[in-house]
Amino acid sequence: MCNRYIIIALALCITLNVAAQKKRTTTKKPVAETTTINPRIERMVQNTQRIVFIDSMLVPKSDMLNKIILTPQAGQITCNSQDFTYQNEIGTKRIFAKNNRLYTQQKAWQTFDEETELNGIAVPGVIDSLNCPFLMNDGQTLYFAAKGSESIGGYDIFVTRYNAETKTFLKPENIGMPFNSQADDLLFIIDEGSNIGYFATARRQPEGYVCIYTFIPSDSRQTYNELSYQQLERLADIRCIADTWGDGTQRTQALQRIKNIKPAITNNTPSIHFVINDQTVYKDITEFRSNENAERYQQLTHMQQQLQLLQTTLQEQRVSYEKAADTQRQQLRKSILDNEKKMALMQKDILQLEKQIRYSEIQLLK
Repeated sequence: MCNRYIIIALALCITLNVAAQKKRTTTKKPVAETTTINPRIERMVQNTQRIVFIDSMLVPKSDMLNKIILTPQAGQITCNSQDFTYQNEIGTKRIFAKNNRLYTQQKAWQTFDEETELNGIAVPGVIDSLNCPFLMNDGQTLYFAAKGSESIGGYDIFVTRYNAETKTFLKPENIGMPFNSQADDLLFIIDEGSNIGYFATARRQPEGYVCIYTFIPSDSRQTYNELSYQQLERLADIRCIADTWGDGTQRTQALQRIKNIKPAITNNTPSIHFVINDQTVYKDITEFRSNENAERYQQLTHMQQQLQLLQTTLQEQRVSYEKAADTQRQQLRKSILDNEKKMALMQKDILQLEKQIRYSEIQLLK
């Protein structure tokens, strides 16, 4: 009897052991989740532009133009319903959005001529739903917002440039991060009169609101070196503008420039002072006999502003050179010499353009 109980107990142990083994073999180990990164977005993050962001403010999208104060040189931007219009400083050119396309108008004497679509910019499905145009003072560099396969989500900011030889705009390019994201990124402005940029985005914002960032424009695109991908992601998404301040000197100077901005003139005929000859001095932009010369004058003003900025930079570099250590002086010396050559060329170009405008107007006055 005792042996029979022992046999039964052993059988039960074997059965339980087999069942436990089966249970162990059928239990699946948890699989670690993997995050797939879009290769295009990854490349854009790695090429994030180095930008100093000055400040930011949350505003209703419908009110964002009222929060941006521009100098007269930047021109004027207005919005009718959802469509934005840019008009240059002298009031001779408009670029505006209509039916998801961009159009332009030129002013002939006191009235604007028929609207003309900017050809070659809109490509259905690739670069579509164009809006928010802004033209730089050079009259050639155009920024705008658009959707399509070339954007990474919603609206992105694009840039194109006018080719004077073919009289068409070049293929637009996505300006990348930190200005573009997987949310709607909208208005992009560079006010050369104050050397301040403005940029509006809907990322991380409630419905119907945008965040307007002020930033310091850069003459050339510079990226970050020796940063981890996580650090670059943070900068690309503008998680904290203080990350871009460095020692804070540039930001302090920029804040002072913003304080000194005088609002853009509301009429379309800003005052000027341009000597034609001993008897004639133009004091109003409408006095030019041709629109081409009026636009040339705007280009001349732009070049003079750039020359002033370069002169200020040179002065600062020379002061820094006197205080710099020997190891830093070599680099500063090269930069100073390069800027001096650049300044001499700019002065020559300004003088030549001024003469061209004056000669052309004298011929038209005869």
